Amino acid sequence: MARALRPPATLTALLFIAFPTTATPQNGGSGGSSVYTYRPEPIKLAEIGVPIHPAVAPSPDGRFFAVLQTRPNPVLWIVPADGGAPFAYREMWAAYNPRWAPSGNRIGFVAGIGPPRVWTIEVDPESGRPVDPPRLLYRAEVNAYAFAPDGERVAFVPRRTTAAGASEIHIIEWESRRVRFLLRESGLIYRLDWSPDGKFVYYGLAADDPDVASHSVVRASVRGASKRTVAETGEFLGLSTDGLWLLNRPRDFEAIRANALQITTTGGAPVLRVSVPRGLAPTWGATSNALVQVRSNTSGDEIIAIPSPVRWPIVRW
Repeated sequence: MARALRPPATLTALLFIAFPTTATPQNGGSGGSSVYTYRPEPIKLAEIGVPIHPAVAPSPDGRFFAVLQTRPNPVLWIVPADGGAPFAYREMWAAYNPRWAPSGNRIGFVAGIGPPRVWTIEVDPESGRPVDPPRLLYRAEVNAYAFAPDGERVAFVPRRTTAAGASEIHIIEWESRRVRFLLRESGLIYRLDWSPDGKFVYYGLAADDPDVASHSVVRASVRGASKRTVAETGEFLGLSTDGLWLLNRPRDFEAIRANALQITTTGGAPVLRVSVPRGLAPTWGATSNALVQVRSNTSGDEIIAIPSPVRWPIVRW
């Protein structure tokens, strides 16, 4: 049975999410670039008095966040976004990289003590509370993983393949635990996302050539493994949950100076840039209307939302 823990700190969750009126478009590129940079005011969603891992996993409906406390003991927390009391599920094993399945009935994480392997926890989609102990997904050590939209398949990158300067993507069936090989790349696959229609995986690929500074964003079919590069970037940070946008870290000086991330279409066309607070890069929220980031302050870590107005008709090329 799951063991509830007494909260070591007060977490105050706030409503998600309203757009501020202070965001102003600016010309964000050098040399007359036509891609706008927005500098929206972050919105605090939850103040947490304990250190948490920078990865935040929003539930598909946006009502909860799964976060992992890192010290003094690893703990999985479920944080409501409507101001309700957070729920500490149980102590974990130095876990990181939580991901909530799009089906809403599962949370995954990587256990970092010993070999890094993917574990999953069954949850009640209505309450957000885990209903079973963690379950090992597969014996392979992993670098990245992603749930299929129905939660019944998981794509993952075995760590063993990277020792030879290459990466592979495999897909495992949840019930049968059967694994099939999907594709192999020369270089490191470090980020993996599944499209909401279930037809493709998008992944970030760092070239095996040390003279190649940029990373590639590749889209591959989960059936025939046909693939194509859709963008060249500084780092791939994720596919939005609606499958319409890619979040990337640009490599140009203006973006680095403004701490700006670039949003593109899934075809790689630039849309806009969003200036974010310093720290580790945010991830997409439950919708493409906001990014979610962990920010440290004097009283502890907090979860903030950064409005991402990708639907505004302001795109120029």
